[in-house]
Amino acid sequence: MNLFKDIQPKILIPAVLVVAAVCMLLYSKGGGSAPVVPMNQAVETRDPVEVTRISTLEKEMEKKLVQNLQQMSGVGSVQVSVTLSSSLRSDYATNGSVTKKTTKESDKSGGTRESTEVTENNQLVMPNGASQPVIVMEERPNVAGVLIIAEGASDPNVRENIHNAVRTLLNIPSDKINVQPMGGVL
Repeated sequence: MNLFKDIQPKILIPAVLVVAAVCMLLYSKGGGSAPVVPMNQAVETRDPVEVTRISTLEKEMEKKLVQNLQQMSGVGSVQVSVTLSSSLRSDYATNGSVTKKTTKESDKSGGTRESTEVTENNQLVMPNGASQPVIVMEERPNVAGVLIIAEGASDPNVRENIHNAVRTLLNIPSDKINVQPMGGVL
C-alpha cells in the first residue's frame, strides 16, 4: 500500500522542502538539539540571575577562606571550593493597608443580609529615586559543603586546625568540611 501514490509530485516536493526548512529554522534558533526529557519527569530551570548570584556568593566565600587559611601556620598554598545549597534570602519593607467594608441589606419581606468585603493592599517601600526596595532582613545562604586542599594538610595537626577554622568561620557542622593535602600525580 503506497500512501503517496495519489499525491502529485508537484505538491509533495514543495511540502517536504517546507518541512525541512521549518526543522532547520527551529534547530538553528535553539542552538542545537534540546535535551530529551522522559515523559512525566520534571525539568528544573534556574533563573540565570539567581545562578550568577549564588556563584558570586560562593566565590566571595572562597576568597575570604583562602585569605584566612593562608595566614595560619603550616598551611601553605590553599585551594577552596564552597557549594551553597540556597541563595541569599531578603525580606523587604512593605506598606500595608486593610480596608473592611460591611453592607447590610433588607428586603421587603423583612429579611436582612449582611456582607463584608475585605481588601488588603501591600506595596514595597521604595526610597526616593531608588530602584531597589528597602530590605528589612537578609538571611545568609546555607552551605552545602566545603573542600579545602592545602599544602600543609598532610600534617594531622594542621589539617585539624584548618578544619576547626572553617567550621568556626562558616558555623557549619564538621561533616560538611573536607580537608585534603595538596599533591600532584605520583
